[in-house]
Amino acid sequence: MEPLRVLELYSGIGGMHQALRESCIPAQVVAAIDVNTVANEVYKYNFPHTQLLAKTIEGITLEEFDKLSFNMILMSPPCQPFTRDLLIQTLENCGFQYQEFLLSPTSFGIPNSRLRYFLIAKLQSEPLPFQAPGADGVPQN
Repeated sequence: MEPLRVLELYSGIGGMHQALRESCIPAQVVAAIDVNTVANEVYKYNFPHTQLLAKTIEGITLEEFDKLSFNMILMSPPCQPFTRDLLIQTLENCGFQYQEFLLSPTSFGIPNSRLRYFLIAKLQSEPLPFQAPGADGVPQN
């Protein structure tokens, strides 16, 4: 299987990038995007070979998206309930299938009991390549 080409939105300091790396899923983060300059400095330190764009996602042109040639998006948006609703609507309108998960860091040995929301999406013509371990019962598409 070809490695996934991943675009990381709201990249922060790179937590999703690190989680992807530790998952052992063959993937390359082709670009990371965040507007927070302090977080971007930490991201550059953590992942010096990843292209980092200091801009809002609204500021990215379709041509820039096309040049990145990604087939997966990771993101950790700041306002999850609003972003989730908008994201689900957009994914459905664009022909993606998705699966949602609520995971607790305590399931992975991290002493923080706050549930975290994750969503995996892929074009409907291709099956999702994996299931999240310890996924809780969030309704899925």
